[in-house]
Amino acid sequence: MKRRPFHTVLFTLAAACAAAVLAVPVVAFAGAEVSAVRYWTAPDHTRIVVDLTEEASYSTRVLTDPDRVVVLIVDGAIGAADVATPVGDGLVDRVRINQLKSGAQVVVDLPAAAPNTVFPLKPYLNKPNRVVIDIFHGQPEAAAPAPVLRVEGDTGPRVVIIDPGHGGEDPGTLGNGKLREKDVVLDIGKRLATLLRSRGGYDVRLTRDGDYFVRLAKRKEIANTNNGDVFISIHANSAPNRRADGTEIFYVSPRGASDQAARELADRENAADLVGGVSPHADDDVLSILVDLKMSDSVQKSNDLAGLVGAELSRDRVSECVSKQAGFMVLKSLAMPSILVEVGFLTNSSDVDKLKRTDYRQSYAECLADAVDRYFDRYSPVVAQGGGTHKVTPGETLWSIARRYEISVDVLRAINGLDTSATIQVDQVLNVSKS
Repeated sequence: MKRRPFHTVLFTLAAACAAAVLAVPVVAFAGAEVSAVRYWTAPDHTRIVVDLTEEASYSTRVLTDPDRVVVLIVDGAIGAADVATPVGDGLVDRVRINQLKSGAQVVVDLPAAAPNTVFPLKPYLNKPNRVVIDIFHGQPEAAAPAPVLRVEGDTGPRVVIIDPGHGGEDPGTLGNGKLREKDVVLDIGKRLATLLRSRGGYDVRLTRDGDYFVRLAKRKEIANTNNGDVFISIHANSAPNRRADGTEIFYVSPRGASDQAARELADRENAADLVGGVSPHADDDVLSILVDLKMSDSVQKSNDLAGLVGAELSRDRVSECVSKQAGFMVLKSLAMPSILVEVGFLTNSSDVDKLKRTDYRQSYAECLADAVDRYFDRYSPVVAQGGGTHKVTPGETLWSIARRYEISVDVLRAINGLDTSATIQVDQVLNVSKS
């Protein structure tokens, strides 16, 4: 028998081993990669956002012993995301990712069973494809109850709803690429709340008091269910023209925006739900909410509140102001006077420098608080002077005084001998008796 050279035998064995290795099945992940896992803790739920490099199918299971929610990204792979993200907020222990043959498995470990919703979000602006996992303390949000109007003459604490815009997944506008709108407006909102509470006579509610996302319809629900007397939404502006600066104050318009810039700004702010994420199973469609035209009194009072805010900011030389009307979703269908304050332009370097400073934010909040004081001085419960008279205060009109005492302007003119061209003066005493 002819023997093979030793080196030939080795080569043959090596080739056989290589062939054996190549014959072993290799799992290829050609689908989406999990690029990041982020979370935010809100008062009623914890939101977990799973970033994907592309759109993907997924399946969801709820398991026990231990309690956990499992989302499988079909054919997915672990990309740049951390394989474990500690949460520990009492509702969620941690989020971990396992690589399976069938895809990337996202596991949300819970200390106890809890209701959940899972839904996808398509790319929007700089946000990628996402899968959102919401874990709730109680049952997921139910439909909002109908607005309840405060009874005229109620002398209880004035309920002020402060609405810091954006939050969580939605940072809002970025100033110089670093200053985040959601942080600025939350800080000013908290300062305003502290000031009003310290002055007494106010019951202050914030739609968010931390870094988490609140959908637009939920913000309005908070205002209406708490029977708010006024609603102040706080945002920061942006514009292609970097010279644009100062404060813009908006109140809702049944007829549309007062100019093109206001219309574009309203469109940007109304898109917050597309950035922050709203479940398709939500009970109300925020894009279909219409203004109740019977709330014309609230529209007029909103105009008055906007004017008072602008006057305080201008008088104290804190910011130049202009008031406009626009169709902001968060202002619509509210049963109370409502304004949206854009505290400055984060596309303007001077405004950014000011809004970085805590002393400026404090001064801004003080002006807002002073405006709220003046508003309730004007619209406080009716207490006529002896003999049914009223002393005119700054900013009042015949229309606002007549509305306050539930009489018509014509009657007010008649009982005071005023013709249609007459004007009223501060400290002028008017007869407001109905008889």
